[in-house]
Amino acid sequence: MKKGDYVLATKYSDGDPGDPFCVGFFDSTYDHFGESRHLVVDNEGKQFRFNGFRRVEKISDAEGHYLVAHMSEISARPMWLDIVNGEQKLCGDSLYDWLAKARAEISGSKP
Repeated sequence: MKKGDYVLATKYSDGDPGDPFCVGFFDSTYDHFGESRHLVVDNEGKQFRFNGFRRVEKISDAEGHYLVAHMSEISARPMWLDIVNGEQKLCGDSLYDWLAKARAEISGSKP
């Protein structure tokens, strides 16, 4: 990851839309008790989250536009825990599922 890369950043690696996330520009990485945290900024260089994000993925302009255009829908549908075949499972679409949908729509293929 390079400073200025356009990214999708999530607080946790599972990408739950119910947790803090953003679409912005990669700034830097720092170590937080042995774990990498990534700082992401907006167009004005202001950090989205001072504690950083655990996961960032580089995205294209088109992917970013898709995610931003669907932001209210994404935010309204957090993931949830459910019992599936007797085991707890995280259900629903993660931000990375949404990113896969964006990539599929942009490329004209199915996710």
